[in-house]
Amino acid sequence: MKQNKRLKLGVFSASFIIGIIAIAIALNMIVDKFQVSWDLTPKKIYSVSEQTEKIVGSLEQDITIYILDSEEGFPLDYKQIVQQYEKNSNHILIKYRDLSLYPSFANAYTDETEINPDSIIVVCGDRHVYLDSAEFIEQRSGANYNSFNLSYELEALLTAAINKVNDGDTAIIYQTSGHNELTLSSAVETQLMRDNYSLESVLLLNESAVPEDADILLINAPTSDFSKEDCNKIRKYLEQGGKVYYIIEAEVSLENLEALMAEYGIEVAEGIVMEQNLNMIYGAGSDMATATYILPIIEDTEITHEFYESNRVMIVPVAKGLSDLNKSDCTVTGLLATSDYAYSKVNLDSDYISREDDDILGPFYLATLAEKENAGSVLILSSSNVLSDEVDEVVSGNNSNFFLNGLNYLLGDTEKISIRGKEMTFETNAYTKSQFYTISGIAVIGMPALLLVTGIIIVVFRKKRSEGKQKKNDREEEISEIDDLDTNEAVDESNEEESNDEGIETEETK
Repeated sequence: MKQNKRLKLGVFSASFIIGIIAIAIALNMIVDKFQVSWDLTPKKIYSVSEQTEKIVGSLEQDITIYILDSEEGFPLDYKQIVQQYEKNSNHILIKYRDLSLYPSFANAYTDETEINPDSIIVVCGDRHVYLDSAEFIEQRSGANYNSFNLSYELEALLTAAINKVNDGDTAIIYQTSGHNELTLSSAVETQLMRDNYSLESVLLLNESAVPEDADILLINAPTSDFSKEDCNKIRKYLEQGGKVYYIIEAEVSLENLEALMAEYGIEVAEGIVMEQNLNMIYGAGSDMATATYILPIIEDTEITHEFYESNRVMIVPVAKGLSDLNKSDCTVTGLLATSDYAYSKVNLDSDYISREDDDILGPFYLATLAEKENAGSVLILSSSNVLSDEVDEVVSGNNSNFFLNGLNYLLGDTEKISIRGKEMTFETNAYTKSQFYTISGIAVIGMPALLLVTGIIIVVFRKKRSEGKQKKNDREEEISEIDDLDTNEAVDESNEEESNDEGIETEETK
């Protein structure tokens, strides 16, 4: 009886294990065939955005993605991202070209002398884009140098390349010159190229009008005013539906340009904005803190929605204040804002940082979008320092991403707005030698010893409990056997008594 129970239990356990293994094999086959995966990272590092899915899903031309590596050698995290492009479109095909087997394959698509493994070439017809794998991940140090950010750029680069080879059209940004304008940094220009923009220069003094093929007119921090004739050219361009991105140099006032902005419902305040809310001042509490380095409130708009949702941080250093003039024919949307306690310092030569009687009370916008009925749009950023490499690096590229989002919105490519690199932050700590040895001792000796002792205690406890159960079962079996024996003896005695009684009754009858 005991052996039968053990046999049944063993058969059941074996069947259960075999069933689990069979289910696991079947699920793995399904996952492998249909490329099923779940991205459990907080920021969906290994997933593509909805915007990428829309762009890829609407393709009508065949695009081939060549990966310069073997399928086995291509990093898994990159592979998980790239496979989703093929999954979301029947017009995308992924092919692997191992450089050891195809050493000259990339030469037909790029002039680069050094081709890095894992790089990607996107091809559509006779158009192609080469993506260097060295740019797939960017690393930046945190502001306090005890942390660093890794930004996964592969999706942004790959989607931009697909857009470029699919459309074949490049949007043209004309940047004004002749007024001591700033030039964009090489990093920002590279990002413009990724988003399929071409940057040209225009001297309005030599032109009868803004060039007809200008998709966007960029006015980047001029320090001398535009003439009324040049402003009329810009005004006419806007009336015809043009798009202007104006970045202000805060330390000067340009009467003609500011008057043009007022026509679109935006007033530029005199002076420089000073923030008094300590939570909105970069480096507040340190000796280097200054009220002109503002951590702005990011409003929830189509341009800034991704920033708003993910609580990203920007820095706007040395800015002018912008206000809405509430013109009936203009719609002004605030993008970045100060606190209610901000003010604009009018007298820049004053010996006092605190607010004086002539200063202008806030709050202010630091970036606005102005759209006029039956005309064009103007996006104003009130600080020329926002796009400097030093400032942009502190906020892990958020400032330059904001700039690009604004351009894409003006151009009408709203789907590109959220396709930016995804960041992962890694904190680092410094330890003394004694702390290092203490932590190492706990990790190398203490934890394993604790696990070993815990395991021994559990084994001993289970063994004693098993022995106790076994003794209990044996005792119950002995009692059962004794009870069975007593029952049999009682039955035999009863039978003998009945037999004796029958014998006596027979004798009496005789």
